[in-house]
Amino acid sequence: MSEIDLCRRCVLPSTFPGVAFDDGICNFCAQSPDADGLRARRGDLAAAMRQIIEERRRSAEYDCVVAFSGGKDSTYTLMMLVRELDLRCLAVTIDNGFISPQAMANCKAVTSALGVDLVVYAPSFGFMKNMYVESIRNEELHPKAAIKRASSICNSCINLINNHMLKTAVRYQIPMIAGGYVGGQVPKDAAILRIDLARQRRQQEIVVQRKVAALGPDAARHFDLGPDVASGMTELVILNPMLTVAISEEAIIQAIAPLGWQRTLDTGLNSSNCRLNDLGISLHHRKHRFHPYVFEISEQIRSGAMTREAGLRKVGDIPSLSNLSGQLEKLQLNAASL
Repeated sequence: MSEIDLCRRCVLPSTFPGVAFDDGICNFCAQSPDADGLRARRGDLAAAMRQIIEERRRSAEYDCVVAFSGGKDSTYTLMMLVRELDLRCLAVTIDNGFISPQAMANCKAVTSALGVDLVVYAPSFGFMKNMYVESIRNEELHPKAAIKRASSICNSCINLINNHMLKTAVRYQIPMIAGGYVGGQVPKDAAILRIDLARQRRQQEIVVQRKVAALGPDAARHFDLGPDVASGMTELVILNPMLTVAISEEAIIQAIAPLGWQRTLDTGLNSSNCRLNDLGISLHHRKHRFHPYVFEISEQIRSGAMTREAGLRKVGDIPSLSNLSGQLEKLQLNAASL
């Protein structure tokens, strides 16, 4: 990172798409509200979220389906939904073949402590492996703008998870979906999203065609929303509660520890659930010359949830391919060919 200019307030580098500097301050920091403005925005989002929850709460078996990775952020999100917002949640965990055993243990311990039902969905590893390899090799699998927020490997997982949450909500007639995304992982206006299911179905048909062309016919059942979209429900609401708070990683871990949550020791510095994450970081940095978490980390610094020093440590942690032989071997990849 020493050869790349960094913003003096956050950690965005000069290699990040769309960044510009004025006296060492990036345009994202210059355009960001001050601390009071950010606090007011979070308060407004929290109030709007509570209102829409009351509007959508109903007599179904579950109020909300939660994308639950077992990581710290999704765990804190689930705790907020259950204990602060009094929602009946169904937690859904996607086992991508690289989930840390400790993260899976966290899923079971946390849902048990919160009294939440847990469903684990494990797509065939053959499909997942093919998807990850294609993500690394195929530039057209994701929109170009997606590189700002995640590695190609993570983007593939995110797409699959989001689609599965939609399908699960429709199948069980659950009116709301929640994720543990923090600022920078999703746009600022993504705290509350209304999804028109008919429109989503039409848009998804185009996505499915692209996925099938790249990944083969098996991709259709993973990315197609299915015929159930037309039955009964017309709209879903997606919530990202972490956009309503500014809380440090240390405070999150302290809050969720009583639920039985424990740190993973095999997932690298920037993940608390997935052992494949470091490979995504390494390949993304090699190709694009910036850390895939840098936008998220910079947003956390602006919000006051992270110090710049902590952010520098995180974006400075670029895993070496030589230390990722296990992940490469499982994907049947050779470091020399990447």
